[in-house]
Amino acid sequence: MKPKKKVVLKFDKRFVNDDYELLFNSSTGLELLQGVNGKDDPFSLCLPSLLDIGVMGTCKNRCQFCYQGHEQRPNMKLSDFMSIIDVVHQHTNQVALGGHGDPNKHPQFAEMVEYCRKHNVTPNYTTSGIELADDEIEISKMCGAVAVSDYEKNFTYDALKRFMDAGIKTNIHQIFDAKTFHKCTSLINGIDYWSGRVDIDRLNAVIFLLFKPQGSGKKMRFLIPTETQLEIMSDRILSPKCKFKVGMDSCLANHVLKYQTPSKLQAMSIDTCEAARMSGYITPDMKFKPCSFAECSTEVNLNGNLSEIWNESEPFKFFRDVLQQKSNTCPIGF
Repeated sequence: MKPKKKVVLKFDKRFVNDDYELLFNSSTGLELLQGVNGKDDPFSLCLPSLLDIGVMGTCKNRCQFCYQGHEQRPNMKLSDFMSIIDVVHQHTNQVALGGHGDPNKHPQFAEMVEYCRKHNVTPNYTTSGIELADDEIEISKMCGAVAVSDYEKNFTYDALKRFMDAGIKTNIHQIFDAKTFHKCTSLINGIDYWSGRVDIDRLNAVIFLLFKPQGSGKKMRFLIPTETQLEIMSDRILSPKCKFKVGMDSCLANHVLKYQTPSKLQAMSIDTCEAARMSGYITPDMKFKPCSFAECSTEVNLNGNLSEIWNESEPFKFFRDVLQQKSNTCPIGF
């Protein structure tokens, strides 16, 4: 009888306090969280392990469904971005560069990515791929992963190819709504909806994002998936037949877990809402709130101690209270 192989997990970043240990592998993105000193795994952290930073305030794409709306604001200042990283870098493992527009079009995009890596924080971002420049691809090699939003346009497929040609871990972000229901379920069933325009063998994953009737999307509530569509999607996404990996945002996961029970292995990688527990969002004008979809009334000005806002402000405590009562729910009703 052959002896069992011992599996050794390698991590290059560690945070530990009296309550928990947080381990991270910056190459694979694997994160391990566990209670210490006889304590259970924590419900929430002392700071976010994933921080969504809205570096962009401007966007010329004007997508009809944009949850950010079409109001144009100044982009985040590099000095503000650096001050955030200075505060959180010991605890925060990943930052998602986002906001109202393509992060790679920020004038200091390269400096932001480099500053993250200098402080052992892994940057990731999503882009439309429009007017993607060679130097943006080069700096993207320092990111953990890049996602391209699927607009089904030539610039979408061109961006995907160029990222993959550069050896960058590349994902597709696909909105799941009433209109894209057939496309999403087809992709999961292994049907090449892109008709060869995407190199499926090199694609890392397709991440399905639940449509949010927020911002400009408030006028498009007809895109909200029906209960039947959600139930079918929930069954398909846990039994994929495609070559690439499949993922979903926590907003969609909340609904999936209402209809399906994941396997033990799936349960380890499916997260319900993490807002105010494991993640938070900072706007281009330095307002800290539990998630990027939260209304303005839940914003907290980032003019004090970030840790104090995270742990003591009413918006963050409200989110945690709701999620503690029911994990697979949305505190703002999505």
